Amino acid sequence: MIPEEEWTNKCAETAAQLRLQMMPFITPISRAHDDGGEHVGTGGYVDFGSRRLLLTNKHVADNVGVLAHKFYDSEQYFAINRSFQTEPHPTDLAIAEIDQAWDATDHSAMAFPKHRMATSHAPIKRELLFMMGFAGKRSYYSPFDNFLVTNGTPYLSQEFDPTLEPAENARTIRSQSFDPRFHFALHWRPEMAVTLDQNRKEIPADPHGFSGSLVWNTRRLEFDNKQADWTPGVARLTGIVWGWDTSDRLLFVTKIEHIITFLKTCIETVGDNT
Repeated sequence: MIPEEEWTNKCAETAAQLRLQMMPFITPISRAHDDGGEHVGTGGYVDFGSRRLLLTNKHVADNVGVLAHKFYDSEQYFAINRSFQTEPHPTDLAIAEIDQAWDATDHSAMAFPKHRMATSHAPIKRELLFMMGFAGKRSYYSPFDNFLVTNGTPYLSQEFDPTLEPAENARTIRSQSFDPRFHFALHWRPEMAVTLDQNRKEIPADPHGFSGSLVWNTRRLEFDNKQADWTPGVARLTGIVWGWDTSDRLLFVTKIEHIITFLKTCIETVGDNT
């Protein structure tokens, strides 16, 4: 067993490094309406089949109205003019091409490369997993400033594994929407989370807005077990958040192998139409 202080420091270091590495790959997704704007979810930029794509959930893409995204460290929002290609639950996936907007402004956003995607969701037991998204409580439209405030929330957690639950408090996933063939789950216990940013002590208890957040297998414990040097560059994309359940206290995530199948199908369809 790792001493508690050592474990806390390892988690803090891992989260801090992944936060810096992954921020350029994510974006808040919003929609315009008569009263200004509204945050509706999260998306991630991926590079697949030599195309820059915005990846999110179908239920985010299905929001009525014009949806927009924002590149990292840019204040300008761009409408998503291309139609989304979508796949319904249980995968709940959507992509849109965003090449036209990519060079329209200065920014530091990046598209996550295909070679850094896991081929399947297969972290070792108790591995540290990292996600970053935009919870609705920290991402909202300010009428006073006429501006959409978008504060990202990085989150380091572990996969829920019922075989590792303490016998006296053992629990299972009760949600009828969860299917282990397509999904895995992350522990979501904000009241137990430790914040790294002392200026922002509030951790959003309600994860609405996280839909579409990318999830990475940090591989931190895998490398520790091999006594190999770890860097955030070895992390692999392993899923995308699509939902949560208050009774289960879990975030539900579509596995990477189904995302890759979806992306391949979409790229082949686009290729057939050109």
